[in-house]
Amino acid sequence: MHSPGFTTGEFVAQPAQREDIAELQAFAESNPEYWLLTHGHPPPSDEAAQNFEWHPPSDMGYSEHFWLVVRHRSTREILAEVDVATDLLAAGVYHLGYFMTATRIHGTGFAHRLYEAYERWAIDRGASWLRLGVVEANQRARAFWGHRGYVEVRRQDNYVMGDLSHVLITMVKPMRGETLSDYFEAVPRDRNEQG
Repeated sequence: MHSPGFTTGEFVAQPAQREDIAELQAFAESNPEYWLLTHGHPPPSDEAAQNFEWHPPSDMGYSEHFWLVVRHRSTREILAEVDVATDLLAAGVYHLGYFMTATRIHGTGFAHRLYEAYERWAIDRGASWLRLGVVEANQRARAFWGHRGYVEVRRQDNYVMGDLSHVLITMVKPMRGETLSDYFEAVPRDRNEQG
């Protein structure tokens, strides 16, 4: 049985529980930068409750969906949130839907350590390709993912988030000897298309 989360000496990433909603809402409200950049407004007052009920669109197909809360191992303080769908669109595709760390720890290397733990977890679970979407306006995130080995495979214009319209960039990182050509065979919709 594969683990639904991952742990390091520094933090624990485990699926969100309903009793975490108030704390997760407070975390979102105290770290509004992502929302302001991508949605044009702070997180709504029911953001955490909505996240708890959200799943990837049914027409995309997936095996499992995890909303992981990342807590400091000793203090239990929330440090980040990670949203992952497995086998999204094709077997072996791990899609990172959300990866957000607390503003106060930006620049400390925490995001790198968290990502490395996520990637190891995905590989251990059998991931063939890691996939994510990032909006063109989020230059910092685009650079982060590029440095992690993700490459752009597709752009979608007029992708609306909240009050803003974006160019959504889909990025992919092949794993375990797989290639982008293999990925496009598995997920033909992601071939370099404008749309």
